[in-house]
Amino acid sequence: MPSRPVRATVLIVDDEEGVRALLRRQLNTAGHTVLEASSAPEALGLIRQRAERIDLVLSDVVMPAMNGTELAAHLATEFPDLPVVLMSAYAPAGLARVGLGDAIVPVLRKPFDATVLLDLVRTAVERPRRASGSQSAASR
Repeated sequence: MPSRPVRATVLIVDDEEGVRALLRRQLNTAGHTVLEASSAPEALGLIRQRAERIDLVLSDVVMPAMNGTELAAHLATEFPDLPVVLMSAYAPAGLARVGLGDAIVPVLRKPFDATVLLDLVRTAVERPRRASGSQSAASR
């Protein structure tokens, strides 16, 4: 029996509208719900006020005010069960993840193929979650 398609709510955080638009189209075409933020502070506000669950945060690394690594560190503390993936056109070749305390955050090197993106979403959504209420505000 074929597996049921995964549907996720993905928050894209990137200061470039063109990047957000491309990712939005790719994710919407696959049936995912897409939320967008043009900055890390905007993303934090959206996550904190969001009533429904956010399944994945996909954030650029290089952004003004607060970069993606700083956003990931905030989320690892406040919402430790919320998956975060960083993306960067400037990541060194071979860099696949960064450690943030107890969290390991995957890094995608831009540009990347839509198949890579969709596989990443599936992996993030299907990974086991802790049974505790650690994702409180993001899952309420």
